[in-house]
Amino acid sequence: MSSLISIQLLICIVVFLPSSYRGETQLNKEDSSNQFLHFKTQDLENAIQYGTQQIDMLSRHEDSLSYADVHVKIGSPSHGQLIDSKPSIVGHLASRNAEIVIKASHYIMNKYCLSIGISQMQCAKDLAKVKLDNTSLGEMCLSKYFNETACIGKNLKYRSADGSCNNLKRSFWGMANTAYKRLLFPAYKDGLSSIKELPNSRELSTGLVNDESSPDSVKTIAMAYWTIFIGHDLSHTAVSSMLKTNKSVDCCNENGMKQSPRYTHSSCAPIAIPKDDKFFSPLRRTCMNYVRSMPAMRTDCTFGPREQLNQATHYLDGSMIYGSSEEQTWSLRSKSRGQMLTHTGGDGDPLRPQYMPQAASGSNACQSGGDHAGTCYTAGDVRANAQPHLTAMHTLWMREHNRVAGLLAVINPHWDDERTFQEARKIVTASIQHITYGEWLPALLGKKYAKRNGLELLPKGYSDAYDENADPTVSNSFATAILPFVNSMFNETLSLYLENRATNKSFSLKEHFNRPSDLQMNYMDHLVRGLSMQNTQKVDMLFTQTITNYLYSYPDNIFGMDIVSLDIQRSRDHGIPSYTQFRKYCGLKDIKNVQDLTQIMAKGSTNRLLRQYKTWDDIDLLIGALFEKHEEDAMVGPTMRCIIREQFIRTRIADRYFYDLPRVFKKHQLAEIRKVTLARVFCDNSDNVTKMQQRVFFKPVSAEDDLLPCDSLLIPKINLKHWLETDDTSRK
Repeated sequence: MSSLISIQLLICIVVFLPSSYRGETQLNKEDSSNQFLHFKTQDLENAIQYGTQQIDMLSRHEDSLSYADVHVKIGSPSHGQLIDSKPSIVGHLASRNAEIVIKASHYIMNKYCLSIGISQMQCAKDLAKVKLDNTSLGEMCLSKYFNETACIGKNLKYRSADGSCNNLKRSFWGMANTAYKRLLFPAYKDGLSSIKELPNSRELSTGLVNDESSPDSVKTIAMAYWTIFIGHDLSHTAVSSMLKTNKSVDCCNENGMKQSPRYTHSSCAPIAIPKDDKFFSPLRRTCMNYVRSMPAMRTDCTFGPREQLNQATHYLDGSMIYGSSEEQTWSLRSKSRGQMLTHTGGDGDPLRPQYMPQAASGSNACQSGGDHAGTCYTAGDVRANAQPHLTAMHTLWMREHNRVAGLLAVINPHWDDERTFQEARKIVTASIQHITYGEWLPALLGKKYAKRNGLELLPKGYSDAYDENADPTVSNSFATAILPFVNSMFNETLSLYLENRATNKSFSLKEHFNRPSDLQMNYMDHLVRGLSMQNTQKVDMLFTQTITNYLYSYPDNIFGMDIVSLDIQRSRDHGIPSYTQFRKYCGLKDIKNVQDLTQIMAKGSTNRLLRQYKTWDDIDLLIGALFEKHEEDAMVGPTMRCIIREQFIRTRIADRYFYDLPRVFKKHQLAEIRKVTLARVFCDNSDNVTKMQQRVFFKPVSAEDDLLPCDSLLIPKINLKHWLETDDTSRK
């Protein structure tokens, strides 16, 4: 064997031996396969110690911010934003180590990569392969993500509340408080964490968004609120908070200006409001609060780029109803007959309609206070109070759980509270899955597309779609840059409907952000009818100023925030690659010239885009996807449809408890689940709604001809007698 071959073989052996065997990790130099950077474990530990010191210094800075009372003020627009993205205690604790690893990765990049000419991007890619093994953070990370005994002793008959142990080989897959998944390597300015310099997000919003109505002629706003409802089931991105106390961070002062450096937290990335802004400039506001999203440890326990934390479970499992932890689920239960806690009004009359339990006083779950105080509700997701129709949707499904649990308790009186609760939860979760895949996805993506692309449900029998090697983790691009398409579907006004479907009242949405009680207690049925009657807006770049100027406005409605600016900023904060990169990912035609762009974009949008962006390769994913021409029979364009499909394929095949798999339900029970429709849920859980169309995502052509009595066989009922358990059936 020649000496050259021997050296090459030795290099291969050294490179591919696990780092734990050789006490060091090697980093490839860009375009030079025979040169390596050698890391001893002590080098990596030194980097972590540096990161720890940096975070300790930040904690001392936070003390001065707390002393100066620099935090989000209750009732302000920033408070509304904070409610939407509030960090949990568990998420907050997990973020500290993630911050340390990010600082450590910067230390390695500066000391070992840049000094020998390795680019930031290449260094970031290589660092993402460097394990934390044998470092002070390695054991902690490995014990969370690679614990082979994590599921021993757990009741695996039912889903865990936090999503753990769904996958028996990788117990952490899909678990709450873990990082989102990347479809493409992140696009940070420095490869690791800093936000890329692109056109100002507020300027993009004012330059590209029009405040015009573009109602969808056939779809109802139930489409919009189901999107939010299940979006909250799959994802909950939290903002960073003070590492020491979990107190909020405010990047703008009370005068609407950027905080001075002395009072600026390291997680601040405020949106600069241009001096010529037609809305905010007269109000002398030059700063819109934006706090960077809470970071997460990488689930492969490596160094590398910043990742973001998903506080929800990554499964379609009803976590927005039941919560994403055992403690949260337990707190929402009545502990009797499988029921969830409810609130029936001041007199406590059990015959009065049930609403979600009231939030504890002082919890600041809503933007309330003083003359604007009102009832706030507690649900599995803190965003349940965000808008009246969303609160109504949460209320319907809380009632559906209690309705199902109540019937199961009668059918099986020998079941205890735990068994009754879990069986009801299982049925409700299956119903949500069935509606999402059977009604919502075909309406959103097109029925033919859903059928051709693995999203169609089986009409009978069991599915064999489960794949234990499929990762259920929600993609960062889906949660951050695609789901926000729903914001273009909102109407400026909320129309309330009588039983004959005549409109009797309308309210402005801007008056009801995070203030649900005014409408909830008095107009529940009106809201339910509105969900099934009011037109949704089309998915496009037309947004009501209710959410581009008045988002979370309170209490005087003079100004609020801008949802488009915030969504663009968050996408960049997360390092989401550009629109053109995702077109390539989806196998769509490359954009090589202006003509290519014009062919795929909505009429008149190309010039507007290129006035804002230097090149089409800079276009943010959300903006490009919203401007795309819609595909046939779909509400969205091809790039958005591709990313939505990718997510919901994995959401289904990676879920061991998905409702149509063997051993989840018995065959006769599965046949009943397949009868479930959103129309039936609306009928069964409203107060006095007596008529409904079969498909609530589609407007009835005629209130007289298309609305059916709720007791019609065309809106089938699930027969829970198929859950009757006798001594004989329990053995089967």
